[in-house]
Amino acid sequence: MGRKFVIADIHGCCRTFQELIFSTLKLTKADSLFLLGDYIDRGPDSRGVIETIINLIESGYAVYPLLGNHEQMLLDAATDIGAYNWLCEGGQETLRSYGTKCIKEIPVRHLNFLQSLSVMHLIDTHVFVHAGLDFNLNNPLIESSVFSKLWSRNYCKVSPQTIGGRKIVSGHTIHSLRQVRQSLKTNWIRLDNGCFLGSSEKCTGNLVALELNAGELFVQRSVE
Repeated sequence: MGRKFVIADIHGCCRTFQELIFSTLKLTKADSLFLLGDYIDRGPDSRGVIETIINLIESGYAVYPLLGNHEQMLLDAATDIGAYNWLCEGGQETLRSYGTKCIKEIPVRHLNFLQSLSVMHLIDTHVFVHAGLDFNLNNPLIESSVFSKLWSRNYCKVSPQTIGGRKIVSGHTIHSLRQVRQSLKTNWIRLDNGCFLGSSEKCTGNLVALELNAGELFVQRSVE
């Protein structure tokens, strides 16, 4: 049986992402790789991250990428909605990785990829989403808004019976390694350790991957 890896919030850290999947995890085409969004902004090489993901998919790897709020901000900015907000939230670093100051010069291939992304993915045991679900609703899977799935930081108590007995796995909000590890024992697993903050940070600054079958957490220190 192939392994199932989950990675959140790469944020332009392409070298670290490649080191994690190719050297640490030794990803194979028999494995599944679930990516929870926020591939771009803040780190140095958003373009490289997007290109790596596209190349993996085109090479036959089983990759399931989701939309994050930063990708949504870029897409909004491409249609002149909220461009200033995106630039203030790391968009300038993304444009720099493309060697341009103009969003219109981002390759259409990359924009089409971002536009194709879903906001949630389900397997029998887990729900994958960038930010969260609204458990104040009767049916969080169906009734939760796109805003909740991309932006929510309302970590209310998970009701597994309302999501088919599954656990939820998300990124979006930075947690220390201790908090990440503690979350593995709960119904809401949180995998953002703030890779873009860099290796000088003591409790953050890593890109982590969770292997779902064994419950093993892999920690890759930033190599940007």
